[in-house]
Formats: sequence, C-alpha cells, structure tokens
Amino acid sequence: MRVFDADRQEWAGDERETRFNGDQQMQAVEQGQMLRRAAVVLAVVGLCFLIWALGWKGEPQPVKEPAAAQPTATESWDGDSESSAEPSAESPAATSAATPPRGYEVVQDSEGFRSAVPLGWERTSRPSQYGMAVVEYRSSDGSRRLQVFAVMETSPYASLQAAQLESRKLNGYEVITLEESSGAARKAATHEYRADEVAGESQSFTRHVIDHRFEAEDGQRYAIVAYGPDADGSDDEQELLDTALGWFCPPGKQCAAPTG
Repeated sequence: MRVFDADRQEWAGDERETRFNGDQQMQAVEQGQMLRRAAVVLAVVGLCFLIWALGWKGEPQPVKEPAAAQPTATESWDGDSESSAEPSAESPAATSAATPPRGYEVVQDSEGFRSAVPLGWERTSRPSQYGMAVVEYRSSDGSRRLQVFAVMETSPYASLQAAQLESRKLNGYEVITLEESSGAARKAATHEYRADEVAGESQSFTRHVIDHRFEAEDGQRYAIVAYGPDADGSDDEQELLDTALGWFCPPGKQCAAPTG
C-alpha cells in the first residue's frame, strides 16, 4: 500500500509505509508519555494550590478592638464636677451643665419652686395668708437670711408700696431706693433699705435689706428678700439676691438654668 509522505511531498512504497507506520507508533508512545507527565504535573500543582487555599482560609482574622465609648457631659449643681464633653450651645446639656456660684447650691424646695442658696443654710417655713408658705433660708450664725414668698397684690410695685408702709414703723428705718425695674421683660420692683430692727429678728444691729418683687414665668408674683448686717456693706446681700433670683423657677414650671 502506498502512502503520501507529507514531509517529502511524495508517495511512499510498502517499505516506506512500514517505516512510516513505525514512526507513527513511536510518536504515539511518546505523546502518551508526555500526556501522562503533564497530567502528573497538573495534579501536583492542583494539590499544592488546594493545600495553600485551605491553609489561607484557616488563618485567624485580626480581632477588631471595640470602639471606645464617647464621653458624655455630666450634670452638676455644686460646681466641683466638670463636664467630660463640651456641649454645644443648642443642646439641652448646655443649660443642664450650668452651675451656681461657688459656695451656693441649687435647691428644689418642697413648696415647689427652685432657687439657689448658700451651702449649709437652714430652711424653715411658716404659713402665709396668700399662696405658698413663707420660706426662709438662714445662715448658721443667724445674721443673714433669704426669704421667698408669693405676692397677692396686682403688681410688684404696688406690693412694695404696701410693704413700705409697715417698714417705716421700724426703728432706724432709712430708705435707699424704692423703684420699678426698667427694661425688664416682666414687671419687677425693688425696695432697698436699712433698719435697726426687722420683724422676726432678735439680734440687735443695723440690717441691710433688699426686697425684690417680680412677675415669674407662670404669670404670678413673688418676692425674694435678702437680709444681712449693714456693717459689712451691701455687696453680699446683692449677691445673695441675684443668685437666688437668677435660679428661681416657680412651682409647676420647667425653667432653663441661667447662663453667664
């Protein structure tokens, strides 16, 4: 049988055919060996990749640290504690973190009002003919006093005019001022005076008194009166009144803490 030799581009005879067939058989054997080697190599590579992939997946992942808790502002009335975070002016914490002057404390009185008084002062009260009881906070030596009560007259100034009629009867009475407050958002008036005697006081010395009457957030009228010795000047009574008035909130109302 004759076959065409593509390499030589000729037809080969039987001898040529026999050699051609032998060459084909040898090539087939070599190709089979090469395929087996390639299969072994691929199997080894695949096994290595599988081992690497399993080992990579089994590696422990890095542990994430929990986020640190953010500090929050703390409320304090005594002025000794500090906020751990600075509240914005718009947030409620901006007012709740306000504190009274050093040496004062904020009190929520049993009569329902809020105010600020010196630390350690003793509280007493007595019935009133109008509204809540007359509440008094007094220093340990009895020389200084803060009084809070409701006013029955229709205006703070009218109330002070009526009260002055009684004050004039006191020994050594001397008026310093009796006037309405100008430019206030709500009506208010002040009667400041000295006297050698004051109702409810047994100690005999000249006292400096600031009687401030005002209309509060609930539309009602109240009085805050500061008493103290006249000998040491008027600054301490003014501070006592200003602090108590600044922190005052009438019964049944929610008031923001003062600023500044």
